[in-house]
Amino acid sequence: MSSWRATLPGDAILLQGDHAEGPLLMPQTHRESFVEEFNRTYRSINLSITIREHDPSDESDDATSTLQIQQAQSSQQ
Repeated sequence: MSSWRATLPGDAILLQGDHAEGPLLMPQTHRESFVEEFNRTYRSINLSITIREHDPSDESDDATSTLQIQQAQSSQQ
């Protein structure tokens, strides 16, 4: 089933072993410590997070995309 929401570019990628499971939006602060803690905690079940490199094509001036990103980030807090 597909979602009505547009796909947002993730800040990071959730990996299970070498397989990408999906994108993640990261906390706005303390990203590095979040990744370190997650990877240390979940390494035993073969999960890890890697930060994506910034891709200029992810940037959009579209107001709808900006609003969706803000809503997604605020729902994680």
